[in-house]
Amino acid sequence: MAADCLTDDQIASLQESPPGAAPPDLARHLAGCERCQSRALFGAVRSPGKRREPPQLPSLGRALALLAIVILAIAAFFWTLAKLS
Repeated sequence: MAADCLTDDQIASLQESPPGAAPPDLARHLAGCERCQSRALFGAVRSPGKRREPPQLPSLGRALALLAIVILAIAAFFWTLAKLS
């Protein structure tokens, strides 16, 4: 436990005090200490969650296939547009 964090008794006194009536020095510390906030809200220090990996970029082949499909769709659109006029 960090030397400057609140003790379990101090956390308990904060939790038992009515809203707005907490001891000012404890409330001031709690306002700026993430570790003590976690202990007061959740009862223990929360472990950091697993980091998500960034999404993978599509492979070059898949990107080229998509580009070919888009170009064919545009060509088909202009061909049907030409047939209408």
